[in-house]
This record gives sequence, C-alpha cells and structure tokens, in this order.
Amino acid sequence: MEVLLRELYLIRHGETYGNIGENESDSMADCEDTMLTPNGEDQAERLGRYLKDTDFAAVYSGGLRRAIATADHIVKYREKKEILVLPPLCEIGINPVYKGIPADELSGFCKNAVIASGYENSPLTIPDETPQQNEERYFARAKEVLDYISERYSSGEKVALVSHAGFLTYIIFYIIGYRDKQPYYDFRLGNTGVTRILFYEPGTNPYGDIVFDCINDRSHLV
Repeated sequence: MEVLLRELYLIRHGETYGNIGENESDSMADCEDTMLTPNGEDQAERLGRYLKDTDFAAVYSGGLRRAIATADHIVKYREKKEILVLPPLCEIGINPVYKGIPADELSGFCKNAVIASGYENSPLTIPDETPQQNEERYFARAKEVLDYISERYSSGEKVALVSHAGFLTYIIFYIIGYRDKQPYYDFRLGNTGVTRILFYEPGTNPYGDIVFDCINDRSHLV
C-alpha cells in the first residue's frame, strides 16, 4: 500500500518589473528586490483563487518582496493567513550590496509574514558575489530547504514553497539526482507556475518514490 509522505508545491512569483525590463526606481532595493507589476498582482490573485481549496499545512516564501507578495495572495483565502519566510528560498544572483528587508520591518511590508522557525536571526536575502559559479552552493541550499521540509512534514501534508525560477530549478535538479552541476537541459518555470511533486515512503508506490504530478501548471491564467 502506497504511503504518501508529503505533497510539495513549488511556485514561482508573479510577473515583476524586472521581468519586463523595467524598474520602479534606480534604488538597489527596486533593482534586486523588484515588485510585482499590476499584471503580476493579477496573476498572483488568480493563483490564490486556483489554490483556495488546497489544504496547505504551511505556506513558505523566500524573503524577497515579490515572493512574499505572491504568497500573500495564497494565504488570503486560508483561515490561517500566515506566511513563513524561509530565507534559503531566496533567488540566486542577488547583489551582495543589497541586504533585503530588515527582519523588524517585515510585518510592515506584509502583516501575514513571519520568519520561519530556526531562521529568526538570519538575513532575508542570500548575497551572491559570483553568480552561476560554484553551483554546489545552490544545490546545498536546495538540500537545506528539502531537509527542512521533510523534517517537519511526513504525514501526507501539502506544503507550498513560493520562490524564484532560478532557485526552484535547482530544487528540481536536486530532487532528480543532481548535486553539484546542473545538466544540459532546463525547465521553463513561468510566473505563478505551479510544480507539484509527491513524495512517497520508499518502496510503497509502484510508480516511484518521487512523482512529478505537474510542472509549470499555469492553467489558472487561461
């Protein structure tokens, strides 16, 4: 008999000014931590309605504003409107000059956001002085996130991780067996795309211990 350990929903944030080649200003925050466009807000709202009947045990988000704002559209339909900010879900390639939202200002940006347990004293961004080099660190961060989730959810819970195309790709690569360098293929993860992955107790599911139910589902935008 199959035993489902958890269902993981990997979700990319909505469209941002950075995605369309614009910035709200020349500030470091608006360049590195770009906000959702009006279209991105609409995408995130459609995503929230699409997932409103999904019984998430928890909704996690990276510490950048675009991820938190997207997650907020998911939790608005939940009785428990808490967003757990998990700093390792930060995008890759962040300028080390940008330090992110100060933790004590997080609730001012989003009243539903709190720092995830174990990261209360951590900065919300992860600076990256050499983007796309030494990929082992991205895989190590993917492992950190997956270990964190697996230690807390093993009874069939549904868990949402709202993050970024670059880092979510490394999570997917790690899950399928890569550990130090990405392969010569990629996954297209569009704005608010949902990738649903089922994890089973080893040996209990005839189709494999890990099953990708969907990748980059954007049917909510149609």
